[in-house]
Amino acid sequence: MSAVYSCQLSLLAEFKNSSSTRSWVSVPNPNSYPLIATATAEKTARVYSLKDFTLHSVLEGGHSRSVRSIAWKPAKNKLDPITLVTGSFDATMGIWRYKNSEEDKPLEKQSSELENENCNGFEIEITHKGKDAVASKSIEKETNKDGEDWDFAIVLEGHDAEIKHVAYSPSGQFLASCSRDKSIWIWEEIGEEGDDEFETVAVLQDHTADVKCISWRRDDGMGELLASAGYDDSIRFWRDPDGEGEWECVAILEAHTGTVWALEWEPDISISKFQSELLGQEEKGVPRLMSASADLTIRLWSKVPAPPPSNRPSYYDSFIPSTMRPGPVMETWEVSTSLPQIHKLPIYSISWSEKSGRVLSAGSDGKIVLYEECIIGREVVGGNIERGWTVIGIFGSSHGPYEVNHITWCGRWDDGRQGEEEIAITTGDDGLVKAWSVTELISPAKESGG
Repeated sequence: MSAVYSCQLSLLAEFKNSSSTRSWVSVPNPNSYPLIATATAEKTARVYSLKDFTLHSVLEGGHSRSVRSIAWKPAKNKLDPITLVTGSFDATMGIWRYKNSEEDKPLEKQSSELENENCNGFEIEITHKGKDAVASKSIEKETNKDGEDWDFAIVLEGHDAEIKHVAYSPSGQFLASCSRDKSIWIWEEIGEEGDDEFETVAVLQDHTADVKCISWRRDDGMGELLASAGYDDSIRFWRDPDGEGEWECVAILEAHTGTVWALEWEPDISISKFQSELLGQEEKGVPRLMSASADLTIRLWSKVPAPPPSNRPSYYDSFIPSTMRPGPVMETWEVSTSLPQIHKLPIYSISWSEKSGRVLSAGSDGKIVLYEECIIGREVVGGNIERGWTVIGIFGSSHGPYEVNHITWCGRWDDGRQGEEEIAITTGDDGLVKAWSVTELISPAKESGG
């Protein structure tokens, strides 16, 4: 008897004019623009519209080998330029900025304004909502996919081998990259407004093999934290607690028995959903970390509560010169649970929804798996709450016989959206980028009111 799931995954659309070769990853714009960017093996980055799943522009000429990773810079305000970074197998990173024409109005973030005619040129190109005179201009640009509307601003060099992943910190202050050369580089943009100038603030070399992925966590009072993982099966945490550029490894997480391909930090919605039930199980407000591996497991890591502070000086005491402080105290993290094991081949990608707290996974077997966390109960009366994960949806062979290299949650922008609906976006070895809808199924018991 086949399993019955509470959600159905259905193909919504294939993005038009996709790559003719392998596509690695697709990343939605985090600044409320209906855009998604894809890194491809044809040495390009492709920017698509989420309004109609069509190609907006192709960024090419910046790299001599496959573009492996891509990231949008978080915007601090609505006037910040739209910025993309690409990481390539040619061992370099490229910074790309969208060119605003002088007649364009200031960029607006609010999705409600994207529906109006009072949009700037960039949004008009995406939404096709402009007036007739502007619409003709938009159509003319739309047929020009050569990326002339983007400036290739600067090349960042330093790695000795292929770059595997690039990521901006939540604040946008730092840009990190990791590589087959076993290192992680952290960069900081130091130029004045309009100047493209970056400085290397750290080169981290504790991993013993390829570093496959990195993931930033927001500032918790001790600075932004970077997690890294890769071919040595380990996960490491890095932090510059005093803000003096002294990045240190503050935790080593070991449990996987295969390459760690993906890391995801817990979103606020999951923390708040269960916080009142935790009863001291975990340190309040510390997000959990999820990791996916070639060992076919998805593990969830929680921080072990620190012992009561001693009277001796702390590494994090800013009143004591850094040269006189003791070394940083290593954090202890442990596997709190593992998600149901469904995949039969390496898991390449996971995505933890900021809206629902649900998790998507995908990988070499072509499956899309959807999970949800729930409260199981208490081990004893008055004891700690026990949580678990259940599979609520599966779609097999999502890209036919091809591997799925990446999956992500994404806000829905097309005409069929309902409210704050989310969709899933997959990126495959076939070069295709696909959008998937998630439909809640009503069981017979619920339908009859039972």
